[in-house]
Amino acid sequence: MKQIGLWLALLMLALPQSLLARDLIHEERSIPATDERPITFYVDRPATDGKLPMLLVVDGSGCAGQLRETDWGTYAPGADDPVPYARVMVEKPGVAAETPHGTECSATFYRYYTIQNRVLDHLRVLQHLAANADWWNGEVYVWSWSDGGDVAAQILTYRPDIDRAVLGAMGGGLTMAEHFERFWVCPEDMAGDRAACLARLRSDFAAIEASPNGTDMWNGESYATWASRLRTRLSAPLIDNRVPILIVHGERDFESTPVESARKLVADLEAAGNPAFTYWEVRGMEHSWRNLPDARQKSLVDAMRRWLLTGEVDAEQVRLAVEGE
Repeated sequence: MKQIGLWLALLMLALPQSLLARDLIHEERSIPATDERPITFYVDRPATDGKLPMLLVVDGSGCAGQLRETDWGTYAPGADDPVPYARVMVEKPGVAAETPHGTECSATFYRYYTIQNRVLDHLRVLQHLAANADWWNGEVYVWSWSDGGDVAAQILTYRPDIDRAVLGAMGGGLTMAEHFERFWVCPEDMAGDRAACLARLRSDFAAIEASPNGTDMWNGESYATWASRLRTRLSAPLIDNRVPILIVHGERDFESTPVESARKLVADLEAAGNPAFTYWEVRGMEHSWRNLPDARQKSLVDAMRRWLLTGEVDAEQVRLAVEGE
């Protein structure tokens, strides 16, 4: 016990005092996209002299700001991190940093929030930082959830130099159109005329894809947003992926991203012999971890961060996070 205490004391002395005090440098920058839209992004990093890896946090859907108050995991750097890192978050179009959930979205958001624009905006920020960030050591780790998982999976397609990525609650093996057809609107066991249901639904899809604009709305989001989601299947690009990825999905996720979609992706990767993925299906979890007991929430957040930053896991921590008591 004395040896462990001495080791911890030496470790604390070795860490920069600014990091121990959670002293962070916050930067907000704006750069132009190729269509001259402003892309705003935020960097939060420890006040240390050495170069740092980047943790790119890719948020899910909706027009809440990246710096909003939330009990959701934000992975802000802190003294308890396995290694020091800089967190980078790219803001959504037409969204202010601290916009809370439930705020009416702007016309700019409805027009420009698409999966493809989010992919391109993140790639543009990575390009800019590669040229200008003197604090960055070149390593990139990506944590993502829901829509952000779709975005991050596509970032990996075009940036195979990413070091590791967590792809959370994204599904990926079935398209969004299939989610609607098989689970949400016209399930196979539905009462009534399923053929007529499918015909109406597919008519809606055709209208969306014929005019993917930011004015017409369907199920609370713009045609532009839905058109970017409906046909995405991530199996093929992830079969070719060799970046280590951790796929995380809730066993009880249904209304947001049916777990069957994640299981299909995993089956596709296994059938292809892909060597680069790990799958955690979290017992009892819905679309987020907030329905889990506090101890399991913390274990899951910490286990994902540890895997991302070190490539290693604490087996007991993962067992608690994934399986529960």
